[in-house]
Amino acid sequence: MRTLRAPIAKSSPGFAAVLSGLFPGLGQMYHGRWVRGILMILIPIFVVLLTGAFIAIADPLTGLVLRNAPAFTFLVAAAFLTYHLFVVADAFAGKLRGMRSLRGRGIADYLMLGAVCLALVGFYGAAYRGSAPWAGLFAKIFAPIANQPLLGAGSLQEQPLPSWSGTERLNILLLGIDARPGDTTSQNTDTMIVLSLDPVNKTAAMLSLPRDIYVNRPGMLTDKINAAYAFGGADLSRRVVEDLLGIRINAYALVDFEAFTKIVNTVGGVIVDVHRPVRDESYPTTDYGVERIDITAGPQLMDGVTALRFARSRHDSNDYSRAARQQLVISSLRTKLSEGDFLRGLPGIVDNVGSAVQTNFDPANIIPLARFGSGIPGDAIRSEVLYPCGGDYPHCELNYSGSDGGFFLLPDRSKVRDFAASIFYDPQVKAEGASIEVRNAGGRAGMAQSIADRLAERAYAVSIVTNGATARSAVLVRNSAKRYTANALAAQLGGLPVDTLPSGESSPADIVVRVGSDFRGLATDLAR
Repeated sequence: MRTLRAPIAKSSPGFAAVLSGLFPGLGQMYHGRWVRGILMILIPIFVVLLTGAFIAIADPLTGLVLRNAPAFTFLVAAAFLTYHLFVVADAFAGKLRGMRSLRGRGIADYLMLGAVCLALVGFYGAAYRGSAPWAGLFAKIFAPIANQPLLGAGSLQEQPLPSWSGTERLNILLLGIDARPGDTTSQNTDTMIVLSLDPVNKTAAMLSLPRDIYVNRPGMLTDKINAAYAFGGADLSRRVVEDLLGIRINAYALVDFEAFTKIVNTVGGVIVDVHRPVRDESYPTTDYGVERIDITAGPQLMDGVTALRFARSRHDSNDYSRAARQQLVISSLRTKLSEGDFLRGLPGIVDNVGSAVQTNFDPANIIPLARFGSGIPGDAIRSEVLYPCGGDYPHCELNYSGSDGGFFLLPDRSKVRDFAASIFYDPQVKAEGASIEVRNAGGRAGMAQSIADRLAERAYAVSIVTNGATARSAVLVRNSAKRYTANALAAQLGGLPVDTLPSGESSPADIVVRVGSDFRGLATDLAR
């Protein structure tokens, strides 16, 4: 007797093509070709990771990709489209090979294959159109990295900047250049601002540096600080600011006045609350003439030209009020960007601005930085200026000096670094929140309280000031979980030794700072 068998279901080539169109490899799995399907999934992932790592590690290749970012983006999109079409065709063919793979199919299968191919062409075309502006963004903004020449050993080249981990404080030097059409000689910086972001505690700070600060560092710069760019470009400006403030600069951003105007106009202007009217009878124009400007007090929407005039004018005030106005415009611009879809509009902004904005910031960090910066509340941003002594200012770090040779502002290095340390505190110290006891162990009267006050300005949580038995200066740890703060304290206090709090001594604090007669001072004092 003949045994009846159920007919074996026949898989659909068209449906397999649709599955692999949705995700490479699914169509192969649908046909029961599991190993081939898994390989179809893993191959592009492996190729992307390997290629990305090679590009990131090989500096010449990184520069080549950045210089030709739009073309590279097109090649990547074309490669993915070609691979995806191959996977779809392979799924449609099934186990057949040669011309047989295209024969014996129903009209519905061919229609599904054609629809999938057209959909893939449309999808990758749209992906390329969406990514091309971002490619142009990277090519323009990171031109200093892309165009960095390959120099041999001993050649002069820009020093590598310290990397940013994403959890420590990020300091960026903003340089405003007065680059007028046809002028190749005047390259002094009109604006120098250190923008600092604390990603741990979600705060930010801006510190403006008056352009008349005199830097007397032979071998580096002996001139006003705004001349650093003319002598050594952004790298020398960075090193001069690092030396002055006692901090490290992770990156710089270079903006000329034309770029600033375009940025403001591209976002639709900025709303600025003008606290005092600005009147200037001698505002400089691009053709080396002057014009009269009059900006009234009160909230107002400023276009790029007006915002630039408001930020630059100095004849009716001084460099310090001008610095405050510049920071006000930057804060207003940040607010305007955070109100809209900043990341989506960023490529258009850069496309309009062109190559006038340049930075050497790591491209891998630009997106998280943009998201973080636009999300900081306005009341968490501290705005400060280095002020001269002898005036009605909340603090002072500079001294007037005038002679036939010109007008200068001489920095008190210890006071400047003290003030910078209070603004650019260590985010991890603040987040750790270790309680600190400052104990006078033979130091002069009042020394422990003075140190406690200065540490508190640097975001150290000083909880108590006491007197103890005479001993050598040291940082003593009672709570081992607060070791990071202990090490940071040791560095702030001029390199004191770090040890465990002896069992015979007690303290309610996590860390004890013992100040003896051998204490030399904070690190900023030793920098005089």
